[in-house]
Amino acid sequence: MKEILKNLVETTTLPEDSYLDQDAEILEIFVEEIEEIFVELSTLFTTWLENPNDQETLTTIRRHFHTLKGSGRMVGAKSAGELAWAVEDTLNRVISGTVPLDSTVQRFAQTVFNIYQYKLYPIFKTVQNADIDLRPLVLLGQQIQQQVSLEPALEELLELSSTLTSVNSLTGLELQDQSFSEAAPEMAIETTATAASVAADDNNDIEETVAIFIEEAEEHLLTIDQFLKNEQEQYQDYNGLIRALHTLRGSSSMAHIDQIFAASTKVENLFKTLLQEEIVSTSSQTALLIQYAEFVRDYLHTLRQGQTQKLDAIYATFNSAWDDYGFSSAEVDEDVNPQGLVSKLVELNIDLLLDAEFEFEKRAKVEYPEYIQALSQQAQQLLDNTDNRAAMGIYQFTHELKSGYEALVLKPELLNIDYAYDLFGQAHQEFIHLFDTLAAGQRVILTEDIQKVLNDLAAFVQQDLEQFEVQEPNPETQAEASPAAASGIVDLAQISQKIGSDREHMHAADANRDFDEDLLDIFLEEAEELLGGIDQDLNTWSKDPSDTAALNNLMRYLHTLKGGANMIQATHIGLIAHELESIYERVIRHQIEVNPQLISIIRLVQDDVSDRIQVIRDEQIDYSGAESIEILRNIQAIAQGSVAVSTAVAEVEVQAEPEVAAEIEELETATTVETEIEPEIQLETEVEAKAEAETAAEVALATPDHVEEPDDSIRLIAEETFWEEAEEILESTDSLLKQWFEQRSDRSLLLQLQRAAHSLKGGARMVENEPVGAIAYQLETTFERFAVHQFNSNVYDLLLQTTLAWLKQAIFEHDYSNFDSVKLSLESIEFVDVIAQLPKRVAESDTLSTAKVFEFVQGDGTEPPAMMGEWDTSNQQDNSNEMIRISADLVEKMIDLSGENAINRSRIEMDLGQFSNTLNEMELAIKRLADQLRRMEGELESQIIAKHGDNSRYADFDPLEMDQYSSLNQLSKSLAESASDLVDFKTTLSEKIRDTEGLLLQQSRIQAEIQESLMRTRLVPFDRLLPRLQRIVRQTSSTLNRPAELVVQNTEGELDRNILERLVTPFEHMLRNAIDHGLEDTHVRHELQKPEVGKIVLNISRQGTDVLVSFSDDGKGIDETKIKEKALSLGLIKADQSIDKQEILQLIFHPGFTTAKEVTQISGRGVGLDVVQSEIKALGGHISIDSELGKGTTFTIRVPTTVAVSDALMVKSGDQQFAISLAQIDRIVRIAPSALEKYFNSKDDFFKIDNTSYKLRYLSEFVSNQPLPRLSNVAHSLPVLLIKGNSGQTIALLVDQLIGSRAQIVVKPIGQQFSSVGAVAGATILGDGQVCLILDGQNIARQIQNTQRLKHVSDQREHSRYSNTRRLIMIVDDSVTVRKVTSRLLERQGFDVVTAKDGIDAMEQLENVKPDLMLLDIEMPRMDGFEVTNLVRHHDVHQNLPIIMITSRTGEKHRERAFSLGVTHYMGKPFQEAELLENVESLLEISQG
Repeated sequence: MKEILKNLVETTTLPEDSYLDQDAEILEIFVEEIEEIFVELSTLFTTWLENPNDQETLTTIRRHFHTLKGSGRMVGAKSAGELAWAVEDTLNRVISGTVPLDSTVQRFAQTVFNIYQYKLYPIFKTVQNADIDLRPLVLLGQQIQQQVSLEPALEELLELSSTLTSVNSLTGLELQDQSFSEAAPEMAIETTATAASVAADDNNDIEETVAIFIEEAEEHLLTIDQFLKNEQEQYQDYNGLIRALHTLRGSSSMAHIDQIFAASTKVENLFKTLLQEEIVSTSSQTALLIQYAEFVRDYLHTLRQGQTQKLDAIYATFNSAWDDYGFSSAEVDEDVNPQGLVSKLVELNIDLLLDAEFEFEKRAKVEYPEYIQALSQQAQQLLDNTDNRAAMGIYQFTHELKSGYEALVLKPELLNIDYAYDLFGQAHQEFIHLFDTLAAGQRVILTEDIQKVLNDLAAFVQQDLEQFEVQEPNPETQAEASPAAASGIVDLAQISQKIGSDREHMHAADANRDFDEDLLDIFLEEAEELLGGIDQDLNTWSKDPSDTAALNNLMRYLHTLKGGANMIQATHIGLIAHELESIYERVIRHQIEVNPQLISIIRLVQDDVSDRIQVIRDEQIDYSGAESIEILRNIQAIAQGSVAVSTAVAEVEVQAEPEVAAEIEELETATTVETEIEPEIQLETEVEAKAEAETAAEVALATPDHVEEPDDSIRLIAEETFWEEAEEILESTDSLLKQWFEQRSDRSLLLQLQRAAHSLKGGARMVENEPVGAIAYQLETTFERFAVHQFNSNVYDLLLQTTLAWLKQAIFEHDYSNFDSVKLSLESIEFVDVIAQLPKRVAESDTLSTAKVFEFVQGDGTEPPAMMGEWDTSNQQDNSNEMIRISADLVEKMIDLSGENAINRSRIEMDLGQFSNTLNEMELAIKRLADQLRRMEGELESQIIAKHGDNSRYADFDPLEMDQYSSLNQLSKSLAESASDLVDFKTTLSEKIRDTEGLLLQQSRIQAEIQESLMRTRLVPFDRLLPRLQRIVRQTSSTLNRPAELVVQNTEGELDRNILERLVTPFEHMLRNAIDHGLEDTHVRHELQKPEVGKIVLNISRQGTDVLVSFSDDGKGIDETKIKEKALSLGLIKADQSIDKQEILQLIFHPGFTTAKEVTQISGRGVGLDVVQSEIKALGGHISIDSELGKGTTFTIRVPTTVAVSDALMVKSGDQQFAISLAQIDRIVRIAPSALEKYFNSKDDFFKIDNTSYKLRYLSEFVSNQPLPRLSNVAHSLPVLLIKGNSGQTIALLVDQLIGSRAQIVVKPIGQQFSSVGAVAGATILGDGQVCLILDGQNIARQIQNTQRLKHVSDQREHSRYSNTRRLIMIVDDSVTVRKVTSRLLERQGFDVVTAKDGIDAMEQLENVKPDLMLLDIEMPRMDGFEVTNLVRHHDVHQNLPIIMITSRTGEKHRERAFSLGVTHYMGKPFQEAELLENVESLLEISQG
């Protein structure tokens, strides 16, 4: 095979290698770079082989071989560089499409990679002569590129892609016995042959590209012909025409056919304008299109024949035709087409229509019919503006969509069908796609898929409309509508006053004040959850009075609330809850007719219950609710307007005993009416009726006015009642439990069991039987969890039966033995296997038939005993619903400790980085030591040879024939071994450092999760406040008889619990103020043609780290004249004082300031807004007002939120380092020092950035009292931070330097000493232990907005501070070897050097440094040299920077392109050092002179 290969490569030559003469350190850098490339290529080849079509992976592999080529040529490994070039060139052709990607290409690239890894790399590392012939591989690459049949011997080399796996593997390319020495004479002409090969390859690429373009152009010309054939306008495919013209333009650019590119650009822009600007095409455009098609055909025909001299004449003919027709983009008649179609549609007010894709399902029902009507109106507006040729498809689609909206308005029942949302969702999605098509410059047409969506929508709407039209009016609907006519009779304000009059009994003798503190906390926590559920279901029921599910939920909530209230002896709340519960039950049974007035009265009473619970929380008082109870008992008559509130209340004598007797009688009667209700409801009603009867009896006995018997008699009666109730409950529970054993999939049985246990728990707590209450509670929880987990196993049947037996003995025999064991067993129930079954004989046990058959194994108390065998506790699942109470101070302490941990981790990372740098320096020192030892050994050998004489022990041996050693030789070898040991130590330490860095990274992730979790514990949802705020609005509007509606927006966010609690009082004052002072009376609003119901909009948003809350009303606004008159009377301002509108409005926050004519319970004292401002200022916030007389007022509250850990930008001002929160920074720009110097030397107060004026200040003005920056001798641009202030205006802040991109800081308080420094928000500790101040960007922004810039000139200091006589040169190359070699060369000549790995890196560094000269490569990742040159030549600071381009691309095309972009000098790789230094010196002299 070697002989065959020798014959094949006789005419193939490669350059001669010279890497053996290269500096050892340079070779070492080259080897390190190869190692890095090997690591990346190993992964890339695996990915590429699995997914050959991954272009990104292919491009990256090609770039790595490009680097191997360039670096190899630079160090003298030229034959290896040619081998890498063979792979690079092959992959270039694959990317361009001239060579198909198949397994041969992949195996060839893999083979070369293996040759590099296992054959060339060991040679370079040990600095030896190459013992492998690379010419066959180069020839193989050439045959693959030419797509010829591969020689069998060369094709066998592809097997190396899988067989070459180690250094010792044979390749068949080894040089032995100089078998390939015949090729040596060819080496002399290597450079010429290689250059010719590269030029030929380039020419081949161009020819292939042109051939592909000609073939592709024919297809696009057929598209143009087809367009011209369709004379009728509606059948012309404008989209296809524009695509054809666009593709011709792009392909001609790729093929470097500039004249077709220019002509295609003109024609494409012309027809795009016709389409987008709605200009009807004329015969002129059609004639031009024919002329263009003929031009392209003639041009391609001439190009095929090679007659390039005729091409200019053909292009000139087309240009003359273009000029004759007079087409120009500037000639569009502005009177006819004032703006394009796309621009017109963008300016239309159709935001709801465009957002319907995401908002329709959410808002259609909630805001019906206003939202649907608004969509229909916007659709009509769109129809008025799209009745034209370009937007014909949008017009047709919108017309159908508008018909659908009109159908929804006519028949709202359509919105109750889920299919309607699916259809409208598809239609809205297609609607957005049509807009995208129009914005892309294409004509909008309705495809078959779109038409199908419209047909489905139309069929759905029309079918339901037809059914609706056939139906006759529903008499029930008419009957329900009749009571609404009496809405004017019910006076809700009077009802609200009656309910509020109960507060007069707050200090009466019958008020309850003695509550158990432990039980009270439990009740208040449970009541908060219940009130939230009641409010939600009450809203649901008010929207749909037929929703029985919501009514059942309300009954259950009130029943639980009643039981909890009676448990803590809050009997008055319990009575009100009982009346409400009875009303809901009567509604379910259709005994009460529902109308809006009924719902409004229930809301008022429910709000009163919430206030009563708040009074218990604040003052521990439960006062009488006689008025509320009487209103509830007569609610139907009051709601229908047949009985006035005052009459209904006056006619009733408040006597406790008759009331209780009537309640018991009514409940007993209610229990008998069960025949028409489901079994589940029957059981619930029986159990709850008994509980209610017992509760009512207890309340009657507990009323102080009627207590005539001792406490023990009351307790005895309560216990007897409980025994009777418990006996019935346990019997029903036993029966239900046996049913569930037979039908475990019936969840309704579990629900009934849960309710039975709940009733038993309430009765036990009422008679203070805590053990029974605790077991009943655990049993209730067990049944609930069975239902949640769909538990069907029988493993706990015996435990449930045992628990019921225990309850019987505890209640009736007072035997509480084994209480702890039963409780622990119930608590330890697991839900690992919900379907596990035990044998029936084990599971079945009739424990209720005997008195005492259960025994518990008592352990040491550390864990509950096993019930049925050994269960694996390792698989126990946590119940996600379980919660614990912890102190807020403990959470704060944990957050602080977490922050300290983050600081310590940062310091460890910094120390570890320094340790790693020290190890690197140690490695260099070891290498120097090894080099010195090698030289010392050489000196010793020379001395031994020199001293060889007669006294030698081996006089008959030559010194070269017999090595002789001395003690110095032994010491030298010992030192060499020690140096080798040091290398091993260094390697071990490096591995340990890497392991530690990995652990630190893992610890960082854990730390972030801990910090985030801790912060979440302090956050509560904002919507927790909504029921309370809505209750305030309802109560205030009822009291003032001003209908008002609270609309809350963006409530999904969460706030710190402490901040939210402190905002409650300001919010309540703001709402009351908006209703009392903002909204007008009803008759006034009618006169002003405003809606009868006033609207208050509460909007919550975030801006940076601040929370913004705005209250807006549509009322009468604030009269500035009245405020000014009141302020003058109070002496707050002077008559001649000039103040603006904002200052006038801020006067209403002054203590005692009010314009009210009378003082009421709601307002008029001038205290409310003062409280608001005080609370907001205490939180470090700000409140602003915006009012328009007759239209409304908006109050905006801004409150900062502090976080323990946040991302910050580290900046430097002068010699100090500061941190600014990233959330406060809008963006960062860089400004030239000349522009800054001009601004600071002027008297201007505003500086223009991107045509926008900003107030610009220097950071040191606020932190070190230095208002003017030092800009002399500053060559680089300076960073300016744009920070958005509280008022929405953005200011600019100049800093001297940005330190890094961003850092995670731990916010620490700074104490009272710095509290007066407004610019400082806190402090943090950096990784090196230094303290860094955190600046408050919002405070600085306020100072800048409220003050003027100082205009004085700063003192002159250190003007020559940055001067430097050494020249700075920037090297830009993606090869590490090139950068290192060139850097060493220039540094030896006395130059300062900065390096960049690619174009992006270079441009980033140019913002901070100003080099005197740049050495630039062409081919680099991310940004090539041509792009860098173009950017530099258009840069304000660096446009005159000399550039020497050094590249392996020495062709004339690259050279001409470089000089056309502004390159000063052009050199090829590898370069001669003397030539490079000469060019550098000459260019520096020219630039300086």
